[in-house]
Amino acid sequence: MVGAVRILLFLAVLGALLGAEPPSEKGKGGAEAVAGVPQAVQRGVAWLRKEREPNGRFGSGPGETALVLLALRHSGVRDDDKLCVKAAKYLERALPDGSVYGAALGILALLEQPRQKHKKEITKLVRHLVRGQCRNGQWSYAYRATSRKKAGDNSNTQIAALALAAAARRGFAVPDETFAKVRAFFVESQNADGGWGYAHNQRKTSYGSMTAGGAMVLALTDAPQAATDRAFEWLGRGFDPENNRDAGRAFGKKKGKRGDQFWRYYWLWSLERAGSCAERKLVGRHDWYARGARYLVDHQQKKGCWRDPEPKLRATAFALLFFSRSAKRSLTPRPGEVTITPGGAKAPGR
Repeated sequence: MVGAVRILLFLAVLGALLGAEPPSEKGKGGAEAVAGVPQAVQRGVAWLRKEREPNGRFGSGPGETALVLLALRHSGVRDDDKLCVKAAKYLERALPDGSVYGAALGILALLEQPRQKHKKEITKLVRHLVRGQCRNGQWSYAYRATSRKKAGDNSNTQIAALALAAAARRGFAVPDETFAKVRAFFVESQNADGGWGYAHNQRKTSYGSMTAGGAMVLALTDAPQAATDRAFEWLGRGFDPENNRDAGRAFGKKKGKRGDQFWRYYWLWSLERAGSCAERKLVGRHDWYARGARYLVDHQQKKGCWRDPEPKLRATAFALLFFSRSAKRSLTPRPGEVTITPGGAKAPGR
């Protein structure tokens, strides 16, 4: 009961801090959707609690464990909760695992735990990501091989860029060159319609989750405003929180008959990261947060999880990260931390 009350109080304060506002579209966001978020988060957290393995792991390994730990912390679960402590200890044992997703999500998750306990591991993971950047500024799946590659993909790249930006803002050293390279890549590779696909050699067609990820990277790396505006214009055209727009067209026959619902919950987290990092309340004329929250509240399963097309564990973590506007929390230093600016100077965290 005490834990539930803490989560509800946390969400009330979080909503005020992040400036949650009434939706701008009548009948399309619904204040009741935002009002339903605390209850949905509480049920989602309760469902996740039942999914932990005895060794602290969630799902198939460190990547999913880090994703869930990040979602739990941003949903108001304390860092000294046994659930979070055991998950963090598992990550310390299991990372690095050689993957970009593992390293990036591990950084984001461990940044939410006590700094003195995990500083060494975070520093090591940051170093692996920096060294693992492809020659063109992207990242691929395995960072040990990525640095020898000419190019990677926009899925691994957007998560790596967020993790390194969060680490830098929380006081960990990340070379300016790392951000300059990824910024240049996204500016130069932006499609004529303003969006991005998966990679230069496959699924080039612009679609929702990759375009939102690109918009996030541009916002994080101080890219030309015109490029960021074009990305948000793409996102605003045909906006629908339920569908990862044009994913079906991008994947085509190669992956079977998949429609725009493919990776729906990942798309919503990508949308949150873009909107939060660029500090945009609207995508086109749409209140992206109210529309996304409405969809998630309405589609939560009776048991408290979300599902389809992603597996329940991932879908639930993505939903909770959306609700908490997770990217903004990851990028906000805690009291006493220092922020390393793009120029390398240090400023007090606030």
